[in-house]
Order: sequence, then structure tokens, then C-alpha cells
Amino acid sequence: MKLRKIIERPLFAFWTLAALVTLILAALHPLDGGRWLMFAVCLFGVALYFPFPGTTRVRKTIIVERPVNAVYDFLSRPNNLQIWNPRVGAAQPSNITPEVGQQWTYSPGRWLFMKAPSSLRHAFSKVDPPNMIEITASGRGLRASYAYILRDLGPRSEVTLDARVTGMPAVVAWLSSATARVYPSRDLARLKQALELGGSTKDPSPSQ
Repeated sequence: MKLRKIIERPLFAFWTLAALVTLILAALHPLDGGRWLMFAVCLFGVALYFPFPGTTRVRKTIIVERPVNAVYDFLSRPNNLQIWNPRVGAAQPSNITPEVGQQWTYSPGRWLFMKAPSSLRHAFSKVDPPNMIEITASGRGLRASYAYILRDLGPRSEVTLDARVTGMPAVVAWLSSATARVYPSRDLARLKQALELGGSTKDPSPSQ
């Protein structure tokens, strides 16, 4: 992380200058596809080494065929996250009481074919049973907050996940937000299955 911070500003300056030069050359030769391709490559370099962190936000809602108290009880247990999010392992410690200020970490999960690092420290920041749970996480230059907002629909429940992550490279944050708007979340599909059917829903496919 420190090495990236040292090199990203000079590389950002390099790619910005290169983008300006290639844009001028492409404008002088508008029919030369190779020059426009070089300009596109330089723009990608500018985005990749943009020195200011970005923020991504995801807000999605699902309907679960379970009463709201059962949904709240499931989501308020940090150790249950590993059931529907394959990128985390067991909560440490595993028997966390859902109270503001209680903290925990997760053992590494998996992402694609690799172990996913999980050095973020989590804590309950807001608890309003059975309506809402908010959790914050920080570490490795990142800060995240995610809230589960529940609405009682009688025998069913509406579950809204509102998540925000700050500190990511700007281009990664933008791509994450754009992808989340287009594609359904496999994590939430696994959550719905876990709540309605019970048992483990882990599968080897990465979340979107």
C-alpha cells in the first residue's frame, strides 16, 4: 500500500501528459486508428493511477419469505456472514453480542481460486432490533459501512443492503458501482436461500 502511494502520483502525471500528447496527435490525424488506440491506453493509465481514493456504494433490496424477527436474528450474528459471502471465513470471536461497539474480525475466505485476505476490523455502529443493523469496517486504507434495513411484511420481510466503501482506487470504485447497478448480487441470492431454506449456500462462484 505504501509503495503504491509513492509511485502513483508520478505515474498519474506521466499518463496525464501522455494522454494530452496522444490526444493532440490523434486530433491532427483523425483517421489514424492507432493514435486513437494509444490515446485510449493513456486514458486507462490516468484512471488506474488516479491519486485520489474513490467511493463505491451499493443499495439493493430483496424480499425474503421469513418473518422480520427471524431475519434480524440471522443478520445480527456476524458468524453467519460466511454462509452467504464466500469471501469471508469464521468470525473471530464467533459469539458476538449485537451491541454497539462490539468488535470482531473474519478469518480469510476465498475469492476465485485464492484465499481472500480479511484484515478489516468490524464493529456494530447502530443496532435497532428488528429494524436495522449497521456495521462499520476499517483497515488496509479502506473504510466501509453497511446497513441491513428491514421492513416487516407479515410472514415476509423486505431486506435492503446499503453498503459504502471508501478508499478504493477511483477506477475500481466506479467499476464496482456500475457493475452493482447492472448485475444482481449473488451474495443476496445466497442470503435469501440461506434464510428461506437453511443450511450452507456456499458455492465456488465469486460475488458480483
